Amino acid sequence: MDDVAPTLEEFLKAPRDTVAQVAPATLIYSNGGSRRAAALAGKSKSEYPQWSLSQMQRVIRLVFDYDVQHLFIPMLMPNQLSETTPGYRENLERWVDRGLAGPETLAQWQSHGWRVRLLGTESLPFLQPTAQRLSAQTAQQSRHTVWFYVVSESDLPWEWVLNAAHTSQARTRAEAVRALYGEDIPLATLFLSFGKPLINHDLLPPLIIGDLQCYWDQKPGYSLTDQDFRRILYDYAYLRQTWTADKADRELSALEHRHAWEQAPILGLGQRLGPFWYPQSAQPER
Repeated sequence: MDDVAPTLEEFLKAPRDTVAQVAPATLIYSNGGSRRAAALAGKSKSEYPQWSLSQMQRVIRLVFDYDVQHLFIPMLMPNQLSETTPGYRENLERWVDRGLAGPETLAQWQSHGWRVRLLGTESLPFLQPTAQRLSAQTAQQSRHTVWFYVVSESDLPWEWVLNAAHTSQARTRAEAVRALYGEDIPLATLFLSFGKPLINHDLLPPLIIGDLQCYWDQKPGYSLTDQDFRRILYDYAYLRQTWTADKADRELSALEHRHAWEQAPILGLGQRLGPFWYPQSAQPER
């Protein structure tokens, strides 16, 4: 993009290649509420796995269309493995295996030329064949890599880091990244998640967290649209870039927007909608 920031309206209509110039190299996308999204779309429980998979593939394609190179997606987290919903745990193995590395899905990965990997299966042996098929049957080299990862216990990411550092004798973060992931990966600078503003070691892949700009969508499931993503990229690239070395007279600008600062909402406060959390509405600036 030009040195002068475009307006949001210009950005939303700009050619995709132009918008892609400000997209991050590495993005973390933590989806949530997929069963809720299926219910809202009128999908039955039997339709849910295949429908959710198609939505996930659509979002991956959308993100890669803006030339994000590394996309990290948490696939199984400790809370999912602890769930007592009837039938859920019993079907989990089949859903994840077929969803990530079944014949139809492998054909999709191959048709796009994406490299797809599954990390963290050391503690979930039933997924090790899934990881092996992905490694063997998707691209060995690609500009675009999907890194799915599973975490069965909250402390496991620490074990991954410590074991990788010990085994490789890594002395720097870059060396530890190569030991853990097998290659250099640019630090992640954009995190897209869902629901409550929450960060923990389950969600964030270890060692690659940079200056992470975070956004929490409130639409459940893989619902990200092209316009949604452009709005996020605009905020990420232009509105959040506020730091300057020269702080002189910045307080005068603050006085110009006194009401906004003195009546500011607290981001993160919410309300209950049935069994769900939902953010309180922020009061617009006058």
